Amino acid sequence: MRKHKYLLLILTLVAVLVVDSWARRSVVAWLSDSLALVLALAVVLVVFERRWERVVACLAAVAALVFSFSRYLPIPTSLLETQAVVHHVLMAGFLGFGVAIILRNIFETKAITGDEVLGTVCGYILAAGAWANVYTAIAIVAPDSFSVPDTLKGFSDSAGRRALFNYFSVVTLTTMGYGDITPTRPPATAFAMLEAIFGQFYIAIVVAQLVGLRLAQALAPDDQAEP
Repeated sequence: MRKHKYLLLILTLVAVLVVDSWARRSVVAWLSDSLALVLALAVVLVVFERRWERVVACLAAVAALVFSFSRYLPIPTSLLETQAVVHHVLMAGFLGFGVAIILRNIFETKAITGDEVLGTVCGYILAAGAWANVYTAIAIVAPDSFSVPDTLKGFSDSAGRRALFNYFSVVTLTTMGYGDITPTRPPATAFAMLEAIFGQFYIAIVVAQLVGLRLAQALAPDDQAEP
């Protein structure tokens, strides 16, 4: 399984994205929250290999999940927005930390395998998830930060916001720019621009690194070509 760790992670990520897109239904929302727990565990086990990394990642993930599941407890309504904002900020930090570690591992590796290539894709999807959590926190604090068409229902509840901003984040990261959801005021506009820039640099830098590693492997003597 260690040889295909990123394959397992990318399957988990795809499952989370698919389920989140239907999370506006109450039953599926429970499944979505459960998959978020599975995803956090998968990221900790797959991405973080050094002890200090796992300690930091575990602390951030546990704190984020505690705030996430606390909304099922009988807490005052006035605290729900604060709880949601803290959860999304912590989750953005956790996923962003995972992306940074994946990028570091890519630049430290001496030989590239198929699983490392999948790792770069995982980093790309995790980055979209990190930005999505940032947008969700902004939308809670400043509800008029985004223009959302009436056809996209479920924006007001937590599951609907998560599905909506996962979609918006991927569209922004890839600079597809469908235009159905648009940031209308700072800081949403600034973060959207930063994500688009990040997405372009991620592709350019990572692809250049992978091509360089592949060329180095091809030009290396046969006894050194194997990873």
